[in-house]
Amino acid sequence: MIKIAALVGDYWHNGDDAKAGLEAAINRLPYKGETEVQYVTYAEVSQALDEQPDLFINAKMNVLNPREKQLVSWLTEELDEKIVSYVNAGGSLLAWHAGMAGYPKETQYTQMLCGAFDFHPPGLQEVTYINDEVTFTLQDEHYFVHCDVENTEVNLRSTGVDGDSIACWKHSFGKGKVCCFTPAHTKEGMLNENISSLLAEKINWLLRSIS
Repeated sequence: MIKIAALVGDYWHNGDDAKAGLEAAINRLPYKGETEVQYVTYAEVSQALDEQPDLFINAKMNVLNPREKQLVSWLTEELDEKIVSYVNAGGSLLAWHAGMAGYPKETQYTQMLCGAFDFHPPGLQEVTYINDEVTFTLQDEHYFVHCDVENTEVNLRSTGVDGDSIACWKHSFGKGKVCCFTPAHTKEGMLNENISSLLAEKINWLLRSIS
């Protein structure tokens, strides 16, 4: 059985929507019947990683209370070390949408990702996603990111009224693998056939050594 641990949902992102999007992508995998997803809270991440899942998906922003003056983050120094050690030893990590937002650049986690969320223009807008195989447009938050393109493989780009950005990149890290995937914000966007297919493709890449 292939085991996936997934951390989804935060103040700005509905966890049930992310679950629907993730499960739609997993249903596209050739080995979907052999895949088990465990949804965890941030307090359960450490224990989940102790169980050595085949893939850890982070779709949760770092800040727990973005509307308050005293901000609280879930990624402690201990968890930062643990997540990076898990990947370095052979685990796979997918940083999905909010899973690259609000993490300080000095954390080992952000350094491992080779990039992170910078900002998005207010609200939803038409975003066109482009790679060598497909070009499509949907209403989405247009994530603008910084990415260390010299040390990763960019395989999806985005463009909109406010400019161009990178939407997906992947690389090896130690004995493990890392993939960052910025779309999508809404349930409709996550269930978009093109997004779902691309997300399944990235999950398959992250699991390829064991599938």
